[in-house]
Formats: sequence, structure tokens, C-alpha cells
Amino acid sequence: MSRLAYPSKSLNRNYSIDDLVLSADISSRATYCYILLALAGLTASIFILITFIRGCKGRKSLTKVDTFFFALSLTDLYLILCSVSVIACRPSYFETTSLNCAVLSFFFNISYFNSQFLQVAMLFFLTFEENRPSVALLIKALDNALACVGLTALGALLGSVFTTALLETGQQLNESLYCQLDPLQAGPRYDIAKFIVGIALPCLLLTLLLVKCLLLWKKSETGMGLAAKLKACSAFVAVASVTLVCRIFYNAVLLHRTSLKYGLGSFSPQQEALCNVAELVMFSGSCLSLVLIVSLHKPCREGMVKTLKSLKDPCSRIGRDETHRNIMTPTTEIAEQKEDTVSLHTKNQGEAPGATDSC
Repeated sequence: MSRLAYPSKSLNRNYSIDDLVLSADISSRATYCYILLALAGLTASIFILITFIRGCKGRKSLTKVDTFFFALSLTDLYLILCSVSVIACRPSYFETTSLNCAVLSFFFNISYFNSQFLQVAMLFFLTFEENRPSVALLIKALDNALACVGLTALGALLGSVFTTALLETGQQLNESLYCQLDPLQAGPRYDIAKFIVGIALPCLLLTLLLVKCLLLWKKSETGMGLAAKLKACSAFVAVASVTLVCRIFYNAVLLHRTSLKYGLGSFSPQQEALCNVAELVMFSGSCLSLVLIVSLHKPCREGMVKTLKSLKDPCSRIGRDETHRNIMTPTTEIAEQKEDTVSLHTKNQGEAPGATDSC
């Protein structure tokens, strides 16, 4: 098994300058495109947070699905903030010690796993909300969404501890290296564990729950058809689909990188550019997820419209004040002129009798 090195940072002269320049150019262009998506995701997350804060101040009871969507929004927001370490250095890499890189990877993996586990928990709620299972523990979970969110966070923490233990940093904790959120220097067992915990296991659970959900909805006697129910949970379907597509692509590239670590190929500049693009595609899934939540989830959409109206009202009020001020100014001047005319007229009337007497 051979250790991989970034072609752009390696002393190996087997790569041409044109290949290195092309790799850096692809990484830079992909970063610029991702920045636009990141700004859209951050804007959407602001609207979601405002909606949640207003709901708490108004003491409105959140539904279970609202609780999951808010937890998922916070997780995706944290993932976008983690991407700052990526976009701030591209086309180069963040340079730090091996220990710091492991800590950064640990906290990144918590949010990465938690996002997938939350989607599994949401589909579990949607599946058994009407047709409750006979298991007492599952019934208690259905009655307490916050406890279920806490369990998903605990599972994400354990998964992150497990994968971080496979980084194989050894005794070189203070060694300086170029860091990624999924370090290139990590052993192949780390990549395999990341694939299993991060995408394979959640996808399996989502598939089983989706099949069960469709079967229960088809047999449902509530009078609400399957198409109507799918429309009602369109936000979840859209978010889960986008996240799945983006992360499958990222994990496919991650597994390809693992094969290179086993000596099944060389890590060329093209491979380096592909890994950088796949990493940004994975982060783009979180940005699009936030945009879809604020667009398709009804409470968030209504909260965004209300926030935009509240921002628009002060501007229109200022415009109305300015209009009234411009109208009143000439009226005041005319009134003053009228008052001067009246006073002069009164004065002339007062002086006229005196002039007649003097004559």
C-alpha cells in the first residue's frame, strides 16, 4: 500500500505544467460556482432561523416534522461553515498539523453523519405517524421528536469517533500536512468506514422505510391518496433526493481514491481536480437542501414571505413620509403668504380712517 500525495504539492516531476495548471483551473472554477450556492444556502438558513425564533417567541407549538427540518437546517448550516476551510485556500490546501486535521475531520463527520441520520428519522416518522408499530419503544419515539433528534446526534457522534480512530495518524501528530476534511493521508479503512456509515447504511434504511411507507400509504383508509401524501411531504422528498445524489457522487470518488491507496493506480492532477470538485458537490447538497426547505416547507415559506414584507414596509413608509413632506412644504409657504397678505390688508383698513380725519 502506497501513500498518496497531491500532484500539485509533490516533488515528483512526472506531471507536466499544463496538467497542473488545468487541475488548478478546474478547482478554482468549481469553487467560484460553489460560492454562489453557499450564499444562497446561507440566505435560506437566515430565513429558517428567523421563522423558528418567531415561532418560539409566539409560543407556537412546532410539529414533529418542523422539529426535524429545523435540526436538519442547523446541520446543513454547520456543513456550509465547514466548507470555509475548503474555499478559503483553493486551489491550494489548508496547511496544519496532523492532530488539528484529525480534530477538524472529527467535527465535520458529526454533522455529515447527523444529516443522513436525521433524514432516516424523518422518514420513520412519516411512515409510522398514522400506522403505529406494536413495539413500545418505537411508540415512545414517535411521541417525542426531540428525543429522536438527540439519538441521531448521539449516533453521529459515535460514528465520527469510529471513523476518526481509523485515520491512522500514528505518532506523527505534530507533522505539518495539507489538510482536507477527509484527509488524503488517511488510511483506506477510513474511507471504507466513511462510505459504510455515511451513505451505505442510511441508504439501506431509507430504502426499507420508503417501501414500507408506500405500502402503508397505499392501504391507508384516511381518504388521502398516495399522490396527495407525496405532495404533502414534497419538501422531504426533494431534500432527500438532492442530498442522496450529491453524496453518492462524492462517495464514489472517495472509493476510487481508496483504490489508488491500494496501488491500483496513480493519483494524477486529473484525479486531484476530481476529488476537489466532488467535495464541493457534496457541500452543494447542503446548500440546495436549505433552499428547498425554505421554498417547499410551508411554515418556512410563510416565514420568509413575512420577513420580506417586514423589510419592505419600513422602506415604503419612508417613501410615503418623504412624499407627504414634499406636498406640505409649498402649502405652508402659501399659508404664510396668505397670512402676510391678510395682515397688510388689516393694517391698511386701520390706517384709512385716520387719513380721512387728517384731511
